[in-house]
Amino acid sequence: MNCREAPRRSARGDIMISTPIRRLSRAQKMILSWYSINGRQGLPWRTTRDPYRVLVSELMLQQTQVSRVIPKYAAFIADFPTIQSLADAERTAVLRRWQGLGYNNRAVRLHALAKLVRDEYGGRIPRDYEGLRKLPGIGPYTAGAIMGFAYDSPAPCVDVNIQRVIARIGWDAKRGVSHDEIAEAALRLVTASRSPHEWHSALMDFGSTVCTAKNPGCASCGLRGICASKGARGDENDASAPQSRFSGSVRWHRGQVLRALLQGPKTVQELQSIKSADKELLQEAIAAMERERLIKLRGMRVILRNDG
Repeated sequence: MNCREAPRRSARGDIMISTPIRRLSRAQKMILSWYSINGRQGLPWRTTRDPYRVLVSELMLQQTQVSRVIPKYAAFIADFPTIQSLADAERTAVLRRWQGLGYNNRAVRLHALAKLVRDEYGGRIPRDYEGLRKLPGIGPYTAGAIMGFAYDSPAPCVDVNIQRVIARIGWDAKRGVSHDEIAEAALRLVTASRSPHEWHSALMDFGSTVCTAKNPGCASCGLRGICASKGARGDENDASAPQSRFSGSVRWHRGQVLRALLQGPKTVQELQSIKSADKELLQEAIAAMERERLIKLRGMRVILRNDG
């Protein structure tokens, strides 16, 4: 679907989504009913209203499968049960506990945010959307997720699953839909919901198990009678599409460097001896990690930074 198309507006300037909204409003009741029976169980972040724990889960879930996050989340919360404990920890301890999730800059950003909240917000994460957006590394989606899952407040929370479900149900694939239209629809739906926490959970589960990016279960979907797409093919640009190779990539080398340095400082030569390492990609990984202040070089020795 073309989510970059300019919004279609009436002569008054209002985005023309009255028909999709009516369709989505009908679908909302059906999705909530589906969720009451088929919602995913055993997700520990679904049972908490602690904004810190919701934040941890949301950062871990970025570009990472749920099955991998569950044990990592539990271990992380066991080590750092509060934002204060995370702020007081050394960065190396945070990176060591994060190891295995990949995209380690997420851990660095989370640690920096925890220290900021401790030092400038009295250890309390803001309870309003605008306040959350002022925190470093908190974008519209994460702010909306905290508002919905921690505070049960009606702020739009649109990830790739939710965007796909709203776009497919509301708009015919041939017509296309803009980001503005999806955002307005998402806000109207969450405002109309009894519980933003329940509604967003239902949408995410429906999008990840039924209305999937590839091979959606349209034939057995209870929304088939009202869905505008009716059997839409998988979207090539969805996050669940095949990703570029990981093994042997720069990202893989970054992970290997971090794993080695968590055991102690290493020389560049020692890092080059990592099994299956490519010297050019390794140098690229080291240079990127130095720019991002994850590591620092002292002569030919490489060490992890504990400061920002």
